[in-house]
Amino acid sequence: MIHRPARIAVLAAVAAGLALSQQACAGNAPRAAGSAPAGAASTTGTASTTGVTSHRSSPATTGTRSGGGAGGSGTTAVCRSRDMQAELTFQAERAAGNTRMALLTLTNRSTRTCRVDGRAAISLTNAADEVVAVPVKNVAQPGAAAAITLKPGRAAFEGIKWTACDKADVSCGVGNGLRFNLEAATDGPAVKLIAFPPAEASNVTMKSLSIGTLQPSTQGVVAW
Repeated sequence: MIHRPARIAVLAAVAAGLALSQQACAGNAPRAAGSAPAGAASTTGTASTTGVTSHRSSPATTGTRSGGGAGGSGTTAVCRSRDMQAELTFQAERAAGNTRMALLTLTNRSTRTCRVDGRAAISLTNAADEVVAVPVKNVAQPGAAAAITLKPGRAAFEGIKWTACDKADVSCGVGNGLRFNLEAATDGPAVKLIAFPPAEASNVTMKSLSIGTLQPSTQGVVAW
């Protein structure tokens, strides 16, 4: 007969032997496919940058760069007739024979920056506020047109030259006012006339009209 204390010792030894056997089996078991060795650094969540397009949002770049109005990216909006105030000053000192000249001043009266490129069309109007037909020739005077950026309150300049005529001549255009247009060949807003004959006299006569180009200064604009 085994005494109680001795039996307890035997059982403890058997249990210890079983534990050692289980650990040995675990150490020899094959590692599951894809599992990382103990202590290996985790690479989960690291994105490859080779041939992969990221779908992460980036700061927005859509839109146009401010240049004073609508247009393509990095452009300045084109000036419209409604943006401008127009004054036409008669150049009496340049009158010779039937030739007459005047200086057009176009001032940006809007609150945005815009650009002009080319010329403003000029139309003769009569007392009934109708456009009078006058042969018009566009000329590159005092030089070729160039894009001019106009901040609010800034102006561009254009010269016009016409041939005066006898009102009794059926081919003579007779009027008392003038209009300008940046979008079309005729009509448009009224021009403020300076040093012209009084409107009630209807003494603005034109057999033909030449229109120069818009320039950033008055230099040479009415010297052709």
